[in-house]
Amino acid sequence: MDLPISRRNWLRTGALFTAGFVLNKSSFAINPAAANALHEQTLTNEFASLGREMPKLKARIAFNENPHGISKKAKEALIQAAEVSNRYAMFEGQELKQLIAAKEGVKPENVMLSAGSSELLTAMAVYYAGSAAKGSGGTILTSQFTYDDFLGCAKKFGAKIEALPLTKEYRYDLAAMKAKVTADTKLVYICNPNNPTGTVVPVADLVAFCKEVSPKVPVFIDEAYIDFLKPEERPALPKLVAEGYNLFLTRTFSKIHGFAGLRLGYAIAPEKFLPELQNYSRGEWNPSVTTLKAGIASYQDEEWQNFCRTENEKARELLYKGLKEKGYEYVPSFANFVLFPIRMKTKQFEKEMFGNGILTSTREYNAQPYCRVSVGTVDEMGLFMDVFKKIA
Repeated sequence: MDLPISRRNWLRTGALFTAGFVLNKSSFAINPAAANALHEQTLTNEFASLGREMPKLKARIAFNENPHGISKKAKEALIQAAEVSNRYAMFEGQELKQLIAAKEGVKPENVMLSAGSSELLTAMAVYYAGSAAKGSGGTILTSQFTYDDFLGCAKKFGAKIEALPLTKEYRYDLAAMKAKVTADTKLVYICNPNNPTGTVVPVADLVAFCKEVSPKVPVFIDEAYIDFLKPEERPALPKLVAEGYNLFLTRTFSKIHGFAGLRLGYAIAPEKFLPELQNYSRGEWNPSVTTLKAGIASYQDEEWQNFCRTENEKARELLYKGLKEKGYEYVPSFANFVLFPIRMKTKQFEKEMFGNGILTSTREYNAQPYCRVSVGTVDEMGLFMDVFKKIA
């Protein structure tokens, strides 16, 4: 199966906009420094408009959210933290950084917190695409289709994006990328597990790539979905940071921890680099004291993480089974979403699903429509398949 999908912001192409809510793309040309803030505000306004006409949803499976919510321990910590929500966070950020550092084998000075990982991606885009790193311009090397918010932001600030095709297994072609590194390459960007394909790079290959390439050019690994891999299946990239490799990792609590609305993320990077990046981010000043206290509890709640991982696998297998029964192919995923081609126009698919209370995401490329559906609960995936079997 060939899936020629280009980079795209999936949120902008989802069923949200079947009701006619369209982004004003020309507005992004006003000012690069305000581009991302303007983009976020535009989406916020459209969500507000949609809310007035939203039908009753049976399954919200468009944004890769955790359908199980936050853990009981995180919720208890959040409620208790409400007593001090009139205060700015002081020591909580350092406590979380110490927990992360101890678990990942780095120093707290290698960890930087943020309000979700999007803030870190934006800071990286500004730093590496702007004049702060090696002069203005330059090239960011990546895949031909991957998570594009970072790349889109970097492009607004003057970066050139060189995107190479994936392998037949829909993974990053590390050999081809390594061969493309030049003096003009400022940064290598890899999303692993990749969004929207859900695929992962073999651990040994990725570690070898980082060891060979990062001494020449910084390597940025976006690990937003890394928690859906079992701990023993994950590449031990933080240890490479501790060993001095020029490697930058970002992670988020939005997925397996269920913090999409609470906003918490972190980076692991060389200590010497983070003070420079903090010029473009507020760091741990941005997450609220309530979010940080809940994050401390959730980070240590491995039982809840295991539960969410197991439930995700169950629901994902149910989706696979339903697609196979209908004769549909899909890309095997290691995350909480699945990509597959559909047999009707995207808008028609969105309209049919949305009208039946199913909110999902679509994309069209070279006249071939695709769906990237988030993995919800077992019941939600059953509802999705019930509607899908009727309309597909």
